[in-house]
Amino acid sequence: MAALRSVLGVALVVAAALPAVPAEQAPKIAVIVGKSSKVEHVSKDDLRELYLRRRRLWPDGERALPVNLPSGTAVRERFSRLVLGRSSEDLVAYWNGRYFEGITPPPVLPTPAAVRAYVADEPNAIGYVPAEDAGTDCRVLLILE
Repeated sequence: MAALRSVLGVALVVAAALPAVPAEQAPKIAVIVGKSSKVEHVSKDDLRELYLRRRRLWPDGERALPVNLPSGTAVRERFSRLVLGRSSEDLVAYWNGRYFEGITPPPVLPTPAAVRAYVADEPNAIGYVPAEDAGTDCRVLLILE
């Protein structure tokens, strides 16, 4: 127990020493869909429901296909905090609980380019990338700042 306290103490000191990134320097995140998608608007609340898999259909009844970037990447962590209100690490327990209900997390694609390519090709997909990587092959529905 003493070792755990020591480790936690060191972690807190290190975390406190790290400089915070001011909001104006944090990268903007573009929420994207393909040009052939019927989805015209999405809110942060909609995204939270889609990415936590509490809502799995678009309003027209088609299956929604959200995709994630890898856990631990800066964009994924920022998206998780802004939209889901917690880190991707904090979501492990959430997904462990859903697993026994037969609900799995959105699939992970390795890069923003892979997310953009998948979303551009799949009309029911939605993803997020750094705003500067949104490209012209997708439509931006929302910018998260």
